[in-house]
Amino acid sequence: MFTLPAFIIGGLIGWWRARKMGGKGLDILQYAFIHGLALFLLALILTVIADWQGWV
Repeated sequence: MFTLPAFIIGGLIGWWRARKMGGKGLDILQYAFIHGLALFLLALILTVIADWQGWV
């Protein structure tokens, strides 16, 4: 439920950080993907935990 927005937000954070450090095109793409993936996995884990606990 929250995984897709987490991936998008993570991608935007990664894009911003890479641009701030003066990265080129592939640097920006790598940072955006890795940050998006990290937040996606975090959101996925939290969603599974919430489901197990009966919070959703």
